[in-house]
Amino acid sequence: MANFPDIGLRRAQGSSDGDNLRGAWWMIASCAAATAMSVAVRLLADDMTSVQMAFLRSVIGIVLLVPLFARAAVAHGPSPVRFTRPWLHGLRGMLFALATTFGFYALAHLPLATATTLFFLAPVFATVFAALFAGEGVGPRRWAAVGAAFAGALIILRPGFAPVDLAMVAAIGSSLLFAVALLITRPLSQADGGASVMLSSNVIASVVLGVPALLVWMPVPVAVWGLVLLLALSSSARMYADVRSYSLADAGFLAPFAFLRLLFIAAAGWIVFREGIDGPTLTGAAIIVGASVFIAWREAMLKRG
Repeated sequence: MANFPDIGLRRAQGSSDGDNLRGAWWMIASCAAATAMSVAVRLLADDMTSVQMAFLRSVIGIVLLVPLFARAAVAHGPSPVRFTRPWLHGLRGMLFALATTFGFYALAHLPLATATTLFFLAPVFATVFAALFAGEGVGPRRWAAVGAAFAGALIILRPGFAPVDLAMVAAIGSSLLFAVALLITRPLSQADGGASVMLSSNVIASVVLGVPALLVWMPVPVAVWGLVLLLALSSSARMYADVRSYSLADAGFLAPFAFLRLLFIAAAGWIVFREGIDGPTLTGAAIIVGASVFIAWREAMLKRG
């Protein structure tokens, strides 16, 4: 996890038991926020398109960052926003815009648990990209976990046994784009700070999505704006909670807690929308989650070693 000096967060370096415990609570808060975001997206699906939701989420996200900068200025003095690598900020912002739009489309058209399971392919893709493009050594055990995760995805997709679902493709595409964004986030945060990265991502996503959102704009009923605000607040809260958790605790320790998100969202899908999980999806989810937890644990062990 990259350093976030702008907003007073420190990277976890040999975290104590107390830090790990606080990090776990922040991760649980992130899971709860992700659940609220997923439910809000599904409830909004009848009133607006996914690109419209992603655009409004980014615009409101800019406003929500203002208190964060104000708090940092009071605590640490004025801290200028830096954009030393503008083209990387631009690329990450475009990836963020597309990944969010694809992810919202998947949440709107798939059972929430199915979409969330496919989102967990993001760290698997990140492992592959780190090996291919960042020169990171990946041993046979992690490659085996990567292969198992992709096998789990095939069990869910069931190619040849069920029609190709565009929403499933969108979920996998979202995971892939977020994985590329993750590789860019690490050096960019080290150079310019986490707050600069969050700000540029929201600004660029608002610009990129502005015209497409206007082309498919659906009038938003007044009663629905409360859900729009919930979407933006929960999405931003999840991002902040993720940053806090990884700044306190070791990634390997947090991995099992991160996958509580699937349980939370599956429960919300059943309670709110009466969604169940079929056998192949449950089997594929177990394989993907197990493989992803192993990858996170193995990476943490190698960094310690």
